[in-house]
Amino acid sequence: MKKQNLLLLVVFLVSILSCMEKKKTERRPAIKNTSKELVLSELIQSVPFHSVLKDPNNYIWGASMVEGEDQKYHLYYSTWPKSEGFAGWLDHSVIAYAVADSPGGPYKHKEVILEGFGKGHWNEQSAHNPHIKKFGNKYYLYFISHVNDDFGRESEKENHRWGQRIGVAVADTPNGPWVVSKSPLIEYQEEKGAEGYMVNPSVCQKPDGSYLMIFKTRSNNPELKNRMIQCTATSLNPDGPFIIAETPILTDKEAEDPFLWFQDGNYYAILDDQRGLYTGKHGLALFISKDGKDWRSAENPNVMIPEITWEDGSVSDLKYLERPQIWFNKNGKPAILFCAVQLKNSTDSINLPFNVHIPIKTN
Repeated sequence: MKKQNLLLLVVFLVSILSCMEKKKTERRPAIKNTSKELVLSELIQSVPFHSVLKDPNNYIWGASMVEGEDQKYHLYYSTWPKSEGFAGWLDHSVIAYAVADSPGGPYKHKEVILEGFGKGHWNEQSAHNPHIKKFGNKYYLYFISHVNDDFGRESEKENHRWGQRIGVAVADTPNGPWVVSKSPLIEYQEEKGAEGYMVNPSVCQKPDGSYLMIFKTRSNNPELKNRMIQCTATSLNPDGPFIIAETPILTDKEAEDPFLWFQDGNYYAILDDQRGLYTGKHGLALFISKDGKDWRSAENPNVMIPEITWEDGSVSDLKYLERPQIWFNKNGKPAILFCAVQLKNSTDSINLPFNVHIPIKTN
């Protein structure tokens, strides 16, 4: 009898505890996991043969794309004559415009839309490294150019480089007309983290509606004097004025060509890790930040190494893999990675850099 009562008591207590646990579970609201980091390397896909933009007579470098209200895809890219050599980008680059019916192309060249404005303008010579964004009802085409002043550097080329600044062209539609800023978006600001050239911008809208920019520059900190670094800047408007943060970011090692975005509660940035200082390999590296101020390498920093896997399974080794720019689909997910590349080993007598449009898995 005692054993039977004891058994009944145990069953009763188990039932009570189970009910309590059930009620506890039911009261706990479902929490979406927004801390899980993006692993971009797992989403990189093989490249269709038509997803390239090449020109046998011209260098083609960084490209950035936006979808228009016309359901067309509008690509902006740097280009300069083959006769000027690779270093010709500094003084001879222009920004051209191409259109496609599909985000991966093929893209058809339309026209040159930006070039140097000549003496007396901040964008005296060249237009380079476009970065297109749509904010509100307008399109913002960020780019770099330079003046030919004497900045006390050791050569004319270095003076031109030191005169590089960031500007923006604004339009109501992706095919223009474009109104170019009359002055740089960022100039030297006392006691801020940047001096010398200020180039290669990437801009995203923050959750509070303001705007965050990352750009490449040099530091006024003596310990970082000869190191290529990144700085951030903020603005209430996409066309500035931008205020440079006092503290630069990612200063412990060199990387360049930042591309910035906000996704699932995190800021992300892809940079060109040319020397493999962050990932251990030459390639593209992924960085993460909660607030846009403090940055670190992602848990899985490798995005891709310098090679392309084509749709037939063949692989091309690359000499260059630079200027990463991402296009996002309507769900806000990374869908295509645009990169400037050049083949490492090619039997083609014309082996100029070109742009490749790499699909990213979105589901």
